[in-house]
Amino acid sequence: MRNIDKYKNAFINALDLEENDVSEDIALGVTREWDSIGHMALISEMEDVFNVSIDSEWITEFNSYLSGIELLKRLGVDFINE
Repeated sequence: MRNIDKYKNAFINALDLEENDVSEDIALGVTREWDSIGHMALISEMEDVFNVSIDSEWITEFNSYLSGIELLKRLGVDFINE
């Protein structure tokens, strides 16, 4: 499975979303399911799926679908060569 698909599935699993609900437009506090509790579930899911550790200072930077991809790229997850 490609990393972008794993990423999308992490949102589906952590936030209990339908596949068609996951898009580049979803964001913390804007998407109903992505509240503070959902945010911590999503962080945990990302750490498990991609075998990374997200520092507490970066948790606040992860506030949208696209910012999460950028954060994971900084942690060495490759989304380009898929």
